[in-house]
Amino acid sequence: MPDTTRPLTGWPVWHPTAAIFFVNGALYGVWATQIPLAQIRLGLDPIVLSTALLMLGAGAVIAMTGSGWIIQRLGTAALIRMSGLIFCALMPLIPLAPDAPLLCAIVFFFGASGGCMDVAMNADAARVEKEAARPYMSSFHGMWSLGGFVGAGLATLLLKWTDGSVQALVMATFLFIIFAWGQRGLGAGGVTVTAGGHRSGSLRPAYLAILIGLMAALTFSGEGVVLDWAAIFLREHIGADPALANVGYQAFAGSMATMRFFGDAIRRHIDGVTLVRWGCVLAFVGLLLGPLSGNAYIGILGYALTGIGFSNVVPVLFSAAGAMPRPEVQIAAVSTMGYAGLLAAPPLLGVVAHATSLAGIFYVAAAATIIIAALAWTCAQGASAARRVTEAG
Repeated sequence: MPDTTRPLTGWPVWHPTAAIFFVNGALYGVWATQIPLAQIRLGLDPIVLSTALLMLGAGAVIAMTGSGWIIQRLGTAALIRMSGLIFCALMPLIPLAPDAPLLCAIVFFFGASGGCMDVAMNADAARVEKEAARPYMSSFHGMWSLGGFVGAGLATLLLKWTDGSVQALVMATFLFIIFAWGQRGLGAGGVTVTAGGHRSGSLRPAYLAILIGLMAALTFSGEGVVLDWAAIFLREHIGADPALANVGYQAFAGSMATMRFFGDAIRRHIDGVTLVRWGCVLAFVGLLLGPLSGNAYIGILGYALTGIGFSNVVPVLFSAAGAMPRPEVQIAAVSTMGYAGLLAAPPLLGVVAHATSLAGIFYVAAAATIIIAALAWTCAQGASAARRVTEAG
């Protein structure tokens, strides 16, 4: 049962969860500024640096798989508070790591805490949507994108006046204050209680959640294509100068963040299935514009269209998973599969580029949007399954 003493709509119910999404995104933004500093400070060669980056993803994926179990026993708010505190506390330790092995260990737990926080905050976002009976997921994810932008921007500015260790401490303290402020109105989140009164429940995701997780993996892979390969494609395949080539990802990220803040209003007029399918159409066209035109400016326009297309796909997927019975388990499965897709995409697509060309990467990513659109029906089926369980109860 929802807590009837708390407002169910508007700023009071929106801002606590929005603050959590902002802090999570901002900490990843600060981490991005620490990567080159660690490479220089410790003299890391590309192999060792890649290992450290892999530890971040490995920690996140492993932690995500167990997050549903923790939420079933403690609730979403408890996991948000525990993981968020650890996430903030580990940030200042990253620039203090004296060697590569310890850096990898810290980064692993940094990723694990961020992964737990990711599942818990999305589960909490699903709870807010259920209680308010209106979409909020897109704006929450917009706050995550805004957090990444602000975190990276402020951290970069601080490096003009101080070193990496002070920068990390200042940013972690600042973000912890925002995190603590958001706790005032955070809902506790439910736990799964069996007939015998024990806090437990099945950890097996539903079949529909697996399909939604596959869609998330393909979507995150598409986002990773632009993140990892857009600048390289524009520079090496089309011949754009480095400054112009970097605009490609900026156009993608900017359009995605902007459209996520319009996503909730759009979803009040368009159902999730239609939004996912039309988003895939835009992403399909956007991913192909650069390879087919051979023009850098048209390619950048394509990346902006891709950002618009993908912007509200992931929020719809998380809303669909959160609407299903045992939402914490379904969201944990979708998060894990999505993040695994993001991690697997760069090496797999590197093989595609080696076997064909850089353009081949974008052809594969465009083909993946067809699969996402074909599976869009699962977004409606997840909500239907939840309604059937509610009516049966």
